[in-house]
Amino acid sequence: MDVDGDLDHPALEWSKHSAYARFGPADLDRLKENRSPGEYLTHDVIAAALGVGSPRTGR
Repeated sequence: MDVDGDLDHPALEWSKHSAYARFGPADLDRLKENRSPGEYLTHDVIAAALGVGSPRTGR
């Protein structure tokens, strides 16, 4: 993956995103919406970082 820009000061490019939201631990299941179980990587990584749920079960 190539990344452009200032990684010390990342900024969202508003014109390239149609929606945005803030997430907390209670919102993690939203990261699994419209995804098959094999596509839960983002959810599992964030859950592990927060120390909530079980990456193996997706809960």
